Amino acid sequence: MKPFPSLGGVRVARDALAATTLVALAIPEQLATAHLAGVPAAQGVVVFAICAVVMVLVARDGALSVGADSTTAPVIAVALAGAAAPGTAATIAAMVGLVLCALALFRLEGLARLLSLPVAAGMMTGIALHILAGRLPVALGLSLAPASVMATLAGVWTHLGEAHLAPLALTGLVAGICLAGRALDRRLPAPLLALAVAVALAAWFDPDARHLARYADTAGSWGLVPPALDVNQVLALLPAALTVAFLCLFQTTVVLRQGERDTPALRRNALGAVGLCNLTVALLGGFAVNSSPPRTQLLRDSGASSQLAGLGAAAIGIGVLALAPGALGLLPEAALAGVLVYVALHLLPFATLRRLPALSPSEAAIAVATMTLVTLLPLQSGLPLAMLLSLVHATLPLFVAQVVELHHIPGTTIWWHGPAATPDGERPDVQVLALTSPINFANAESITREVRDLLHARRPPPRLLVLEGAGLLYLDLTGADGLTALVTELRAAGVDVALARVESDRAREQLARCGVLEVLGPDHLFESVDLALRALATPRPG
Repeated sequence: MKPFPSLGGVRVARDALAATTLVALAIPEQLATAHLAGVPAAQGVVVFAICAVVMVLVARDGALSVGADSTTAPVIAVALAGAAAPGTAATIAAMVGLVLCALALFRLEGLARLLSLPVAAGMMTGIALHILAGRLPVALGLSLAPASVMATLAGVWTHLGEAHLAPLALTGLVAGICLAGRALDRRLPAPLLALAVAVALAAWFDPDARHLARYADTAGSWGLVPPALDVNQVLALLPAALTVAFLCLFQTTVVLRQGERDTPALRRNALGAVGLCNLTVALLGGFAVNSSPPRTQLLRDSGASSQLAGLGAAAIGIGVLALAPGALGLLPEAALAGVLVYVALHLLPFATLRRLPALSPSEAAIAVATMTLVTLLPLQSGLPLAMLLSLVHATLPLFVAQVVELHHIPGTTIWWHGPAATPDGERPDVQVLALTSPINFANAESITREVRDLLHARRPPPRLLVLEGAGLLYLDLTGADGLTALVTELRAAGVDVALARVESDRAREQLARCGVLEVLGPDHLFESVDLALRALATPRPG
């Protein structure tokens, strides 16, 4: 692969302007997201800088931004809370990197399509609720250990009498400034301005930190710990790593699609780049990273021409940490909570949640079920179950099959199931039924039963049955056996059977390979219903 692929048409002035715009969002966002992940806040800026260097080297998309991400941070936080071994965060990052690189290498980027729209909406809503619930104790000035959403809410309710108004007001102020800035212009440095206002207010009204607790900076520590090569730990962290990897796959696809750059080659490059970012971050002791929709969109809006914009923003962020290592100790924890409230509200898919109930109530129910799983269960359990629900949702059509009766449209050779079709003038000795789905182990029994029921309901019984197979995209061995048994049974009862309009090459191949055509007869497979009737139906008298 050619290095520095995004620098072919670089425009330095535009990238410099985009870098200054990006850093205003990236610094507060990376600080807050690292805090959410359960690692030192400064580590967020560090991993962002590491990713910027890797992206310059390998990424083809000049605006794709990779770093600490609020979607994956709660999963990492839960994993860290349950693991005492050092280097856990870096181990997860290494595993995520290996998975993403493997997906890119073996051209499996299409797996992102397995996450359906309602499941994605429910998943993002559940993650946003995890973030909001996790920040609630900080906003109320309560010292509660990290826990599940329900346990956190129960703890807040129990200690509500100890809550303080000042941190809640500051959290709301910071979130409000961020939201107002986004509404006015996405390029405004609203999060940075909000943190500056919070630091000033805290210094002025609460210099002793009696009401507004400051972030425990630990002398500017970055908290980088290399991964531990322990087989038991790797196996224990595998569910979390796979969850983060799938979120990276899904979110990177969404980011590319938003920028109309979702070609297979660009998606593979982007996944490989995010995978290499995770491997490099892990090697240096950081936590897992992901592509970012808001930062990428900001770079696009700012006219970034290459990855130099992200590199410039990262250089500024590292410079701030190096020149003012103790500056994070001035930040009120409620201010970081406010930034995370803003991030969580940004994650909520309001537009999709509004559309689903009106357009598809069943998919709205799937979104609610997904949200419930992700919210009420620990993330490491809820997210994999949500992905499983997405797979079940994708396979539901395999279990739903319908056989419909077709009627001739007068004056044409078309047979149709609809208002234009009429049974008037049709021959009583011919029946045409349409197979509207593949035939497989899940629906073969119901399809053959529907065919029998429609035949038995016909009076007088037909002498020729034509199965129209435009919807027969494929059939498995169970489906082939069921179809073979049906043909044999009907012919024994005096009903001839033919297949018409099997347009799928795959289905034709399976019909031949599984022996259906041998039983049916090659001369009973036709390109249209009309041709089948001309060849097999008894001529009309006179």
